[in-house]
Amino acid sequence: MPSPTNHHRPASRRPRGVRIALCLMLFLTLAQAAAGLTAPAAAAPANAAALREQVDAAGWLAVRVDLRAPASGATAATAAAQEDVEQMAQDLLFTLPAGSYEGVARTPGSTSLTLWVDADGLEALLGSPWAAAVAVATAGNPDMQRLAAGANHSLAIETDGSLWAWGDNGYGPLGDDTTTQRLTPVQVLTGVAAVSASAYHSLAIKTDGSLWAWGGNWSGELGDGTTTARWTPVQVLTGVAAVSAGYSHTLAIKTDGSLWAWGRNSYGQLGDGTTTGRRTPVPILTGVAAVAAGWGHSLAIKTDGSLWAWGYNRYGQLGDGTTTDRLTPIQVLTGVAAMSAGWDYSLALKADGSLWAWGWNGQGQLGDGTTTGRLTPVQVLTGVAAVAAGEFHALALKTDGSLWAWGYNHHGQLGDGTTIRRNTPVQVLTGVSAVSAGVWSSNLALKTDGSLWAWGDNGGGQLGDGTTTDRWRPVPVVGFGETSASDFVVTNVTRNPRDPLANGTFNVTITVRNRGTAEGTPGTLQIWANQADTQGCHAVGDRSATLGRLAGGAMRRVTVSGLPAGRAGAKTLRVVVDSQCRTVETDETNNQFTKGYTVFGQPIPDFFVTRVVLTPASPSAGAPFSAAVTVKNLGSGSGDGGTLAVWADQPKGQACGAAGDAMVRVGTLAAGAGTTLTIDGLRGGAVGANSLHTFVDSDCATRETRERNNQKVTGYTVVP
Repeated sequence: MPSPTNHHRPASRRPRGVRIALCLMLFLTLAQAAAGLTAPAAAAPANAAALREQVDAAGWLAVRVDLRAPASGATAATAAAQEDVEQMAQDLLFTLPAGSYEGVARTPGSTSLTLWVDADGLEALLGSPWAAAVAVATAGNPDMQRLAAGANHSLAIETDGSLWAWGDNGYGPLGDDTTTQRLTPVQVLTGVAAVSASAYHSLAIKTDGSLWAWGGNWSGELGDGTTTARWTPVQVLTGVAAVSAGYSHTLAIKTDGSLWAWGRNSYGQLGDGTTTGRRTPVPILTGVAAVAAGWGHSLAIKTDGSLWAWGYNRYGQLGDGTTTDRLTPIQVLTGVAAMSAGWDYSLALKADGSLWAWGWNGQGQLGDGTTTGRLTPVQVLTGVAAVAAGEFHALALKTDGSLWAWGYNHHGQLGDGTTIRRNTPVQVLTGVSAVSAGVWSSNLALKTDGSLWAWGDNGGGQLGDGTTTDRWRPVPVVGFGETSASDFVVTNVTRNPRDPLANGTFNVTITVRNRGTAEGTPGTLQIWANQADTQGCHAVGDRSATLGRLAGGAMRRVTVSGLPAGRAGAKTLRVVVDSQCRTVETDETNNQFTKGYTVFGQPIPDFFVTRVVLTPASPSAGAPFSAAVTVKNLGSGSGDGGTLAVWADQPKGQACGAAGDAMVRVGTLAAGAGTTLTIDGLRGGAVGANSLHTFVDSDCATRETRERNNQKVTGYTVVP
């Protein structure tokens, strides 16, 4: 079987038989390094500000949280370290305010997790001693792992874990034990968690962590020790968390954070310091969170957010300011959340949502408005959630669900209805949750309603619409991602004021989400306040709001005013979606929400530590640092906040007044008022992870009805 043609630079589209390139199927899997993380302190101020801005605009935000390194050992995946990781994950979630988060996704043993949070949940995460880093959940969302657009074939995972494939099958990349072209999807495997596709070979990670490969194998890119093409999947590795298929090489991350590579190595794209091809996996790096394999170069993000690159560099695609090939990884950027490797260019998404690009730009694929190549990264967009690099075109998914495209467009791969090249991004779709840019000129996009769409080159039937006709605009893939019923859920309730007064009134803001994939009408939102457990609908104290249609996956906030507080004491607020206080859905139990609160007989103060900012964010060992602590009175009455006590680098059982303590008077705060107090001269302590404990009220003890809400623990890292 002949090998595909080697690398060369065309000015325009080449015949299919000689076109070679890679799109990275972008995903940061939830199963990152299970142990051995050395992570930075909680989100840097700039990143925290960007996160706050996004959650304020959208109400909710999907974030990825990296846990701190296990106390029992930074490198060994010991049983004790695993136990520490599990305990940290539980502790982190336990300390989040009730109703402030949902949709937690985490692989057992993983040192990262993703979840949806509101503003309160985000603040709790940013100050959590168990969170090493908080970032927008970009390609880390499970949907990004479900799509892989190859050259002339495509792969997609259904919600039940079944893997489907379609398109050209000349070298067996569909994995159905034939070389027969498929114009619509056929099922290949079950129990699949993630996929990646190159020009001629395909990869899948099963839910048990096993890695499977099939298709062309000229350079040993399947990793099975041979150069024999496989028409059905063969198992290659176990314990795999992430994978990326390059043109003729493959990269995989194991759950311990180690990076392995195999296949062609002519330009050092394996990163093992040689140009020797490998038919079986060889170890390259440790502490890796994500990978992207291009045509002849490779990218990796470490768990500290640093981006590393190696391999072919003739056009500056490594981003190090040179055109020198690198046989081992070199660091390029910091603060990176996701990346994608194209033909001879690269894209990187920073944790603040900014998109950066570098490398060859002859078709405008960098998106900076020029066709000038860049040897170092240039900024292209902001507010980006995920990226995907094709051959000479690129895609960006913004945090609002809009999809943007730019670059070469001869086959309509930009999806804007034309074949006009674009040097800057143009909007293509809305309501998108995941994308994959094809190795050559096709694309896949998954919408929030569960439908799968494709566009661009269709010569191999890779669009899955039953034809081989190119499409200049997105068309649905036949039989994939059928929509399901709507499913309405109350995800959060906040009160104003937080502590209503007896016989007064208060307002509530309620967040309703359609967790289904089909649009529907929630009907009536019923709210009961100050009522017995057996209270029926429409009794005194009831309030209601009529909700309009809500798209699949969409959320809406509703504020209901004038709820009666009733007598002083403990109360329960009940919220039910759908008219007549009963659901009209298949799943009735999940759209009822209960939240306890207290009604006070007289105005009371209630002091909270709401924010802690350290300067510097990562103190040096033995050097002084400052803490700016914001205290707010969220109660209904004015009061004296007493003393703010701060402990730095002390054990959990530390008593007040010991070495390392610092205290400052808070003073009187009116209801709703706040103050920021700066404490200088704190000591960083030993190198490594530390915790700053802050308490409102004198003598490190509260003098309020509720004692637990005025303490805050902030994690930080002491550097050498």
